[in-house]
Amino acid sequence: MPGRHVDPLIAADAELAELVEHLRRVGRFAFDTEFVSEDTFEPVLCLVQVATRDRMVAVDPLARGLDLDPLWEVVLDPGVEVVMHASGEDLRICRLRTGRLPDRVFDTQVAAGLAGYGYPMSLVNLVGQTVGVSLAGSETRTDWRRRPLSDAQVEYALDDVAHLLDVADHLRDRLERRGRVEWAEHEFSDFIESVRRRVEEDRWRRLPGAGTLGRRSLEVARRLYEWRVEEARASNRPIRQVMRDDLMVGLARRQPRNKRDLEALRDFNRPALIARSREILDVIAEALAVPEDRLPEPGERVDDLPGMSMLTSLLNATMAHCAARHQISTGLVGSTGDLKELVRWHLDGQPGDRTPEILKGWRAEVCGRALLDVLSGRLALRIDDLGSEVPVALEPVAPHPPDESDSPSPSPSNPPDGSP
Repeated sequence: MPGRHVDPLIAADAELAELVEHLRRVGRFAFDTEFVSEDTFEPVLCLVQVATRDRMVAVDPLARGLDLDPLWEVVLDPGVEVVMHASGEDLRICRLRTGRLPDRVFDTQVAAGLAGYGYPMSLVNLVGQTVGVSLAGSETRTDWRRRPLSDAQVEYALDDVAHLLDVADHLRDRLERRGRVEWAEHEFSDFIESVRRRVEEDRWRRLPGAGTLGRRSLEVARRLYEWRVEEARASNRPIRQVMRDDLMVGLARRQPRNKRDLEALRDFNRPALIARSREILDVIAEALAVPEDRLPEPGERVDDLPGMSMLTSLLNATMAHCAARHQISTGLVGSTGDLKELVRWHLDGQPGDRTPEILKGWRAEVCGRALLDVLSGRLALRIDDLGSEVPVALEPVAPHPPDESDSPSPSPSNPPDGSP
């Protein structure tokens, strides 16, 4: 990597302190992590890669006695810009390690979607399309926990940050030329906030099939979910290794009262679960004893509305048309869930205290108003260019002139011309 100094793997506090001083001095750096999450409750941080215009460095979090706190502090420093790609998992690790999230993140995946590239786009594709560099992928199956790491493994890891600053500069230039820097800054802030919400929200409500459960079953699911989290934390295992999502929802729906009922459920007959039968039955019994007025309320099920599937298809076509016209990736503009939220809000009389996200900020400018006009009957979709990727166009709905059947009947005292 010509023109840039590549440091040896940092494994001592003194070396890390010197790096942190350099990062604060330059005020901007690329950041990435390598972690393993398959076998533990929380991901194991195995490597941290940073790059500035002058240096590229890999830091070894598994080095004995190394204190990473100074590095996390510079990541969190609002005076320093941190450039990342697809930053969700890296931000989650930062939150796990520090309890906080950074304020200044430039996410190249998000910026690419606003700058006219695809979303979500892989780093390999984005680097190739923006700066014309082909990245290798030979170490994708590396177990980053094993030591020592080879030079090839470290070089592969550093590829993830080697070109990020150039990519970010390219994207920022495109955003400036299109007048979208402010859009990107709002999107970065919203993305960070979404990571914070995912940590704090009631995750049990996102269990597959939870939307079909009644209030009592929801309480069972909630308590089983909490039991599963505590069991996974205590045994340092991924939560789905303790109990699968579908089995948990099945238990919530069936609400077994004894061991025989419990073991009659499909997929429960596993030694690890059978050994905890008594605990699981106690959790279910506690949920069944909760007074009716303290049970959780079911979430809204917009899918139950007649014609929802057809309506969201129509709105998806509208959104795709608007995104293509503005050269923004549809995947960044909104999802089917956002469109369902818009439909529910529209049907509920458009309450001002819960305006849908797709009607806020830059999304309102790109497609929000058009979506609302389609819902309200002011705009219609028509087939346009069948050879186009988005073969539809929008046009105003013209009022129909009244036909003869709508005309008032002539009055006897005022007969039409030619009457006797």
